Amino acid sequence: MTAEPPSKPGPGGRPGEMKPETGKPGRAKKPPAGVPRPGVPVDLTKEAKAAQAIADRSRSEGIWSLGHLRLCLTVLIAGGLVLGIVGGLVSGLGAVLGVILGTVIVGGFFTFSAVVIAWVGKTNPKTVMVAALFAYVIKVLVLGIVLATMPIDGPINVRWMAGAIGLGLFLWLGAHMRYVWTLKLYYVDPG
Repeated sequence: MTAEPPSKPGPGGRPGEMKPETGKPGRAKKPPAGVPRPGVPVDLTKEAKAAQAIADRSRSEGIWSLGHLRLCLTVLIAGGLVLGIVGGLVSGLGAVLGVILGTVIVGGFFTFSAVVIAWVGKTNPKTVMVAALFAYVIKVLVLGIVLATMPIDGPINVRWMAGAIGLGLFLWLGAHMRYVWTLKLYYVDPG
């Protein structure tokens, strides 16, 4: 048995190391941060927890989720506050009251529909369309009663109320669309 002579160290490395990019002796460059290296375990704990949360939400709530209400109500209230401040500065207390009433009408009507449809969908999905129709009819009747009993020249400025309803409608629908577009929901149960 003959002993092998020790190899000479490369220009900046240990004996016997080769640079993978050149194939010449020397220390290999470290990969950038976040790039997995061969033979080194990768920690996927964060990704696994996120995937589990998505799977749990998909199983527990699915399409009958009321998760959008938090975002929609937050956006609606923020828009109502801004419009209320502008209305108060421009037209006074009547405008503020009109904005408050318009914001409550939009929030109440959309929330009512979402809760009714989600509850019926979870309990008896075949009757969702009927429930949505009845919820719509009830909302129209309530809105008619509110508008018919409210005097045009009363303490509530109806123009600001109408503006708040229009703004609230667009804000709510925009927030709801954003929620749906960014929602991660499994089509097939991963379990």
